[in-house]
Amino acid sequence: MISARRSTLLLAFTSSRARKHIVFVGLCLVLASACNSSSNGADPGRGGALSGGAGRPENGAGGAVTTTNGGSSHAGTSGSGGLVEIGGGTTSGSGGTAGAVIGAAGARSSAGNGNDGGASGNGDAGAANGGVPNDGSAGSGEGGDGNPISDPGLAFQRIQAAHHHACGVRANGSVACWGLAQIAAPTPTTGTFQYLTLGDYHTCGLKLDNTPECWGSAAVPPPAGEFLELRANAVGTCGIQRDGTLACWGGDLPGSAALPTGTFSHLSAERALSVCGVRSDGSVACFGDRDLGAVPEPANYQSVYVGGYDACGMRADNTVSCWGAHSPNPQWSSPSGAFVELAVNSYYACGRRANGAVECWGTSPGANPEGTFQSISAGNFSSCGVRTNGTLTCWGYGYQLPPGVSGTFSSVSVGDAHACAIRSDGTAVCWGDTTFDQAVGCTERIGCTWVH
Repeated sequence: MISARRSTLLLAFTSSRARKHIVFVGLCLVLASACNSSSNGADPGRGGALSGGAGRPENGAGGAVTTTNGGSSHAGTSGSGGLVEIGGGTTSGSGGTAGAVIGAAGARSSAGNGNDGGASGNGDAGAANGGVPNDGSAGSGEGGDGNPISDPGLAFQRIQAAHHHACGVRANGSVACWGLAQIAAPTPTTGTFQYLTLGDYHTCGLKLDNTPECWGSAAVPPPAGEFLELRANAVGTCGIQRDGTLACWGGDLPGSAALPTGTFSHLSAERALSVCGVRSDGSVACFGDRDLGAVPEPANYQSVYVGGYDACGMRADNTVSCWGAHSPNPQWSSPSGAFVELAVNSYYACGRRANGAVECWGTSPGANPEGTFQSISAGNFSSCGVRTNGTLTCWGYGYQLPPGVSGTFSSVSVGDAHACAIRSDGTAVCWGDTTFDQAVGCTERIGCTWVH
């Protein structure tokens, strides 16, 4: 491993291509053991804020490469120019911009004609993960385009927007977060995640081994053991343990000191101050800061969805009932018929039917969106959905989709005042309010674009 001091020396000389090459060769004479070693780099990188996916190490003439990755490294044949990566990534373009990326996502510097065996092109250095360097063997090929999503393992598969930040899970199970700094970082650099759940000031994720991990300014270490499901509320997190019982940690909600008993199959709490769970017998139990009132009968629910002041449940026959602060209002009377998906926010609810049509009800939901949909998401005031043709549309209180958000998409998530979606190519795009630095860290380096 190259020491922090030596890495700093290397990064200090990234101002020009010639000086970088001279310093790199000079350091190689001193650090022969680091420059001549070779490894397939099978161990995942650790220590940074973002997994870089599968790195591809290569050697330049007269110099070697150390690379960090979030997956595996691959060997090739000799290249030219030389490249040093600290933090890992996918590519460095031919004649690409040299520079350092230092911080939550690690550090990186490059020089010369690097290669990764990808398509030729000029570009900046790719994504970094700030992990432990792995030495790679010599490689050859043309420089890639510097886009981290050129590695399929870095494509986003899941995304979620919250109050002040957003996070995504990549195809390789690594995670990336952006937004208000004390919430988005430090992002975990080890482990493979199934999905994430976001509160107002913290994030928790369920790993592939079914253990949870939490981070952010309000994060509290989760209990030991395996979990079947995790759901973050505004101030804490609750989960269904392996035996079906509930466990909660973090900020205390009323009722969390004496949790509902029984075995549970589903939870909902996203960003709300209330938590509801469906027991294995179909009954629903709710607790938290807001009294949502009695759950409508018959109690044969399969899932539940909590908004700010209300909740809706889907029964075994896919019919829907809602309850909470607004339930006495006739506008909150649930439509008849079956639904396959629900989305509930602070003022209204929307449901997607089997034929893809979306119908909304509640306090001023606006007109139902046109078209057929494959998924929907509700934020604090508005909702968005991905149509069956991949196009995106939004509706609700004072909400418009920016003209720059175009193309086809696979999923969308609406937060309190901003939203994020995954494009068909695996990149992320976000838009909306930036008052609380929601856009900070959403950069092309991690495959994210903010549209103002």
